[in-house]
Amino acid sequence: MAQQEYPSELPVDSQLFRAVAGLEQQLLSASLRGNRKLLGEILHENFFEIGASGRTYDRDQVMELLATEDPSAERLRVSEPLAIRLSENLIQLRWKASGHRPALRSSLWFREQGKWQMLFHQGTLTGHGGSKPAGPGSVRATGVAEEFSVRQLSALDAGSVYEAFISHPDMRRQGDADTPAKARAYVDALLNGEQSQFPLAITANDRLIGLVCGTLDHPNANAWIWYWMHQEYRGRSLTTRAVATLANYLFDDLDFYRLELGLRANNPGSRSVAENNGFLREGTERGKFLVGGERIDVYTYARLRTDPPGAVAPLPLRLA
Repeated sequence: MAQQEYPSELPVDSQLFRAVAGLEQQLLSASLRGNRKLLGEILHENFFEIGASGRTYDRDQVMELLATEDPSAERLRVSEPLAIRLSENLIQLRWKASGHRPALRSSLWFREQGKWQMLFHQGTLTGHGGSKPAGPGSVRATGVAEEFSVRQLSALDAGSVYEAFISHPDMRRQGDADTPAKARAYVDALLNGEQSQFPLAITANDRLIGLVCGTLDHPNANAWIWYWMHQEYRGRSLTTRAVATLANYLFDDLDFYRLELGLRANNPGSRSVAENNGFLREGTERGKFLVGGERIDVYTYARLRTDPPGAVAPLPLRLA
């Protein structure tokens, strides 16, 4: 018998090709992604993933994130698969994913004790899947047209909240949501405060990338505005535009009179968000925050319904 040479391409009609491609497709099914036991059988104990954003995930992190997915979300299919056998017990599968976030994907499948398991996965975003040009609410990043808008926060956003909170160390000051379980509790607390909180998800192609929220004082028709943004989406004026969206809604639809916010004196980005939205600085809270052993002043800002608005184009608002 001739000795097998590696690497070699697997024929698409071979039993091994169909088996590995079939396992990859199984991992895209909602029933499996929400089942930790079944995931544990397909993902190798040393599984590792590099996401399209460049962030890395281990097996436990991936399983936690998949548990928070919306079961009704668009499902991918393995398209144009190519399988390269690298050794007797190792296969690389390359395939394309279409939809609103088209990507090239690659995974390594390792056979151990007669069972194939995914050892590694990586996705790389490619061009936009459709021909629709980017409009006023979108920008082109990493080759993908992303449509930005603001909508009501949902319990299904917990996974994206977790990703935002681990995107940069300074997110620790925004709350306690640096594990999937804590992120779910964080979202639940906001959603259960229906009378006192009005949280809006800032989204890219409907996926949460940030949050803008009004803590409501109904008797006085006032609200305290606060916000945060995933590190990868900062610097694009998205927070500024989302604050404009929330301010318009609170003034025009809820008939509020006064909006307030506070920001650290050493945070020029947040200062720009406030001033571009017509908020006026009203005072200084001296040495209010202790950051890295240093006392930091906090500037207080407010905007009345009778004040002129800032020259900001608000993000589109989608309410159920």
